[in-house]
Amino acid sequence: MANETRLYYYKYIISFLASDSMQGRAVASSFETASATFILNQFQTIKKGNCAIDYFEFTDPRDGQLKKSKNIFLHIDNHAQKTILIGAHYDHIGKGETKSLSFQSRGQVHNGADDNASGVALLLSLTNSMSTWASKEYNYLFVAYSAHEVGLFGAEHFKKYASEHFKPVAFVLNFDMVGRLDKKERMLTVYGYNSISLHNRSLLKSKNEVHVDMSENDKVLDTDAGVFTKDSISALSFTTGLHNDYHKVSDDEQYINYEGLEEVQNMIEDFLISLKTNDLK
Repeated sequence: MANETRLYYYKYIISFLASDSMQGRAVASSFETASATFILNQFQTIKKGNCAIDYFEFTDPRDGQLKKSKNIFLHIDNHAQKTILIGAHYDHIGKGETKSLSFQSRGQVHNGADDNASGVALLLSLTNSMSTWASKEYNYLFVAYSAHEVGLFGAEHFKKYASEHFKPVAFVLNFDMVGRLDKKERMLTVYGYNSISLHNRSLLKSKNEVHVDMSENDKVLDTDAGVFTKDSISALSFTTGLHNDYHKVSDDEQYINYEGLEEVQNMIEDFLISLKTNDLK
């Protein structure tokens, strides 16, 4: 049976981030700032750990201009020797510009409910349920990245920030478009790099019969998790897949499968519970 409280929380997060008032959460915009403030406030309700903003600058490849952006993070310090980083990008493509696939609708708000308000909703929900799955064997970093859509700049900067401020990151999980679990195929795709040993891939099985397609391929490099693989850090990126509303004005909240999102979270929690220190080198 679905957890109604959890479903309500997903809807609350996605409704806010994917509302017309957020104007598509374009990087370096006032709407990015409003989204970041909202996410920071959600982290602060946890009342544990340290949450803060990681400010950075990047050169926007679209116009060559130097711009400012921000990652939002929550750090749980268990005084362990290894850290698990769990992330999702929160920016989207604003009113489309060159990224829109709604070729007749550029200039209109692209809400990005699945891409990637859904990933942020899952990220934040996991912070709420930490008491049921987190281990004292690891420290945890929960990160909402920006500047993803223009080139993974947020994740690149946070990798450097984390290496300077926290115990070594041993493993990265990433959520990017996890809100459209197909009710028939029920397929969750996992892109991986040097991830978990073959015999432990059985951990990626859901009690709710979500089918997992786990691929050791370079598609992880297109995700925020991919930037960590350059330092040989194990990484997995989760997605329910592309769909006809990707980067279109029609990527709206009404198409989110909230019960499916909860099933994905249940699977992720089972996986995190099962991780042992010797699984992560």
